[in-house]
Amino acid sequence: MTSEDMLSNVRRALLPLSITDGTDKVKRDGQRVAAVLCALVMREEWQVILTQRPETMPSHPGQIAFPGGKAEPEESIAQTALRETEEEIGVGASNIQLLGRLPSFNAVSRYRITPFVGVVDSNAVITPDPREVESVFEVPLSFLMNTSNHIRREVFFDEKNHVLFDMPYDEADGTHRNIWGMTAMTLYRLWQRGFANDVD
Repeated sequence: MTSEDMLSNVRRALLPLSITDGTDKVKRDGQRVAAVLCALVMREEWQVILTQRPETMPSHPGQIAFPGGKAEPEESIAQTALRETEEEIGVGASNIQLLGRLPSFNAVSRYRITPFVGVVDSNAVITPDPREVESVFEVPLSFLMNTSNHIRREVFFDEKNHVLFDMPYDEADGTHRNIWGMTAMTLYRLWQRGFANDVD
């Protein structure tokens, strides 16, 4: 699949940036609104920018994550995704073109999360904030959208059986990245909506 086809499939998966039906708002008592950015950048092919959280973080230590976090008062949920991306990896809104969003969902951590997808300027300088980000790395979008790299896992939670998909990735230098949980399932949703119909 060419780079142009990859981006076309991503666009096919996305909802409009504007949200008019309140789907991003809290759905449960005690919930907080949050956003993440699935950031794409063109190198030799499309890459997804991901972060690894420090082991010292009070919540989700060591996990692989998209840049993101909870909304501040008076900002749109899209603005949340852009602000958090700048705070965590130093890439500002002027270097990001938002393409659209994936459906909002209820996270286990009591957040109502809206994932946005955007393209980062390949010349943008990535400067992670060490308080929130231990490292920033990139994974080829083609790897993440390949079903042979989706590792099925069944878990029992909240009195129900759930099927999840992990996407473990080994970098060229041998560094192992275990992409799982909300991050992997957001990528899996991107595959479902934009790439699944291309599977023979």
